[in-house]
Amino acid sequence: MKLTKTTATTPIMWSRPYGVCTTLRPTTKQSATAAVHVAQSTTITTTSENDGPTEVRDASGRLLRRGPITEEDIRDYNTLFSSLLKEYAYVVDDSWVTGTIPPEMYGTYYRNGPGLQVDNPRYQRHTLDGDGMVLSLAFRDGRAYFRNRFVRTDGFVKEQAAGRPLFRNAFTRGAADGSPVFNPFDLSFKNVANTGVLLWAGKLYALWEGGLPHVMDPRSLETLGETRMGGALRGSTFGGHYKVIEEADGSRRLVGFSTASGFGGSSITFYEFAEDGSLLHEVVHPLQGVSLAFIHDITVSEHYYIFVLSAMDFDAAKFATSYLLSQCSVAECLAFNPSKPSRVVLVPRPGRPSGRVLQPKVLETTPCFAFHLSNAFEVERDPQPGKQLQRRAAPLVVVDTVAWQEVSFSNSQYTYGPEYYWGRSRSHLVRVVCDPDAGTATSHQLMRRSAEFCVNDPRVNSRQHRITWVCCDMVDNAKAFGNLQAIARLDIDPRVTLRGGAGTDVLSSPQGVSEGVSLDVWYPGDRCFPGEPMFVPRPGSSREGDGWLLVVVHNAATQKAEVNILDAQDLSSGPLATIRLPHRLPSGLHGSWCSEFMGPEDEPVVEVGAGLAATPRWQELGTIRAL
Repeated sequence: MKLTKTTATTPIMWSRPYGVCTTLRPTTKQSATAAVHVAQSTTITTTSENDGPTEVRDASGRLLRRGPITEEDIRDYNTLFSSLLKEYAYVVDDSWVTGTIPPEMYGTYYRNGPGLQVDNPRYQRHTLDGDGMVLSLAFRDGRAYFRNRFVRTDGFVKEQAAGRPLFRNAFTRGAADGSPVFNPFDLSFKNVANTGVLLWAGKLYALWEGGLPHVMDPRSLETLGETRMGGALRGSTFGGHYKVIEEADGSRRLVGFSTASGFGGSSITFYEFAEDGSLLHEVVHPLQGVSLAFIHDITVSEHYYIFVLSAMDFDAAKFATSYLLSQCSVAECLAFNPSKPSRVVLVPRPGRPSGRVLQPKVLETTPCFAFHLSNAFEVERDPQPGKQLQRRAAPLVVVDTVAWQEVSFSNSQYTYGPEYYWGRSRSHLVRVVCDPDAGTATSHQLMRRSAEFCVNDPRVNSRQHRITWVCCDMVDNAKAFGNLQAIARLDIDPRVTLRGGAGTDVLSSPQGVSEGVSLDVWYPGDRCFPGEPMFVPRPGSSREGDGWLLVVVHNAATQKAEVNILDAQDLSSGPLATIRLPHRLPSGLHGSWCSEFMGPEDEPVVEVGAGLAATPRWQELGTIRAL
């Protein structure tokens, strides 16, 4: 296989939903760093043969990434889906830190994710069904304090007592006890509380969309129990995602949602909470023609709640046979239908200061599956020169989302090989421009790289944003792709923000991004796998994107976790600080940041003297049973 550098274009013919690629220009110029985090700008050269990349090297010829994905890469990646069977509370030792933790960083990072996996000779649990583990990393005066605790759901407590799996899960097929039939008529699932985490009105919530939230103590992470959030939640679920919106008067709103499916049809309910935890608004919206709703995330603009109904069909026959006989999971009863459009749904928010009365809108767009939405904002339309609008038109609505070209819930950490990464489904960061009056929703791909876990500066939620951070691959190819191994910062020029469906074809773009988009990439290393980035605003600054990016990385070489603090505006310079934890952190899902220090109330000391009540530097709080 030829490994020399090339800048020649390789002709390919390969249609994609968000554009048609006719040529591939494999030479890309991006900012990146090597595994040693050298603070330098490097030229990434992709050498391709037979329409696929073979190597990614920097300007000095140093190998950054070899593609396509190999069995060894997959083995490395799957070590991310392992359990952490210890609960800790400790001060981060200075010797574990490379660089300097910014002394002005003050507050607490929370993250939730599946911390307990099940993989034994009789039963393998899908990673999304792992029991939730919440961690906190509190920062003050250039120091950090770590704590992790499992969410003591009813199912977790019972399975820990039994020492084996007892309950059905949403994504896992088969019987937990190995029998051919398992709870055949029990349609309930264990609440794994493993998706989101939020501190609101003094309470810390562990969230999972298939059940009610669990309240935890924000400092000790002790589980206090399941909650209906002051009686606001009348159903049995509350989403794992939410949006916190800053209003024009400076107050904040929490917007959450829940879904319900039954013989009477499906619906989604939106909730708006005030800063004191009281419920301000509740809006129920029926989902026409939807027998089983799968809505993982929402976003919010000034006048709308927004979500994407993906092109999915519910297989009732499969549910009545295979599912009830434990031969598939309930998620596998949902099948992607590429012949059906997806739908962007705009639901009017009540009580907006403008007083506008808007109608719900359902707008068809390109078939896709959307797990995550970043942000949405509205653009008022101007009348054409010499004309006046006959009525006050509804604003255009711009939505940034990660769109999967297709999805199969049969895939798990146990079922895929290198062929998965060649010419198959992957996810892209996409901008959708919605025109409620015209009834259109036009999609435009922003970046060629596969991407997930999109985030923005939360201070601009529901308003026009310029900057988005995502996890992305390092292959950067129109046909081949790789694991999420880098963090990208996209700066989107507001002047081209409404070019829905037009502009540069990112698949053949030399830069790999849409016109008007600039890209900055940080790459932690070939055997390193970052999770969702978390933006932390710089105290005293209101400028979008001014702050830091917290990124937890799994290092497959050491089988331990690294917490990186980057300048959110200059990723390619490498971390300001890297905290090398003395243990692994399993795959995480979503986190949040609060501007309160939720570490120990007392200063930690090396030794606790007689009569002192200070916090020890290191504590093992408990050991979890492997199932």
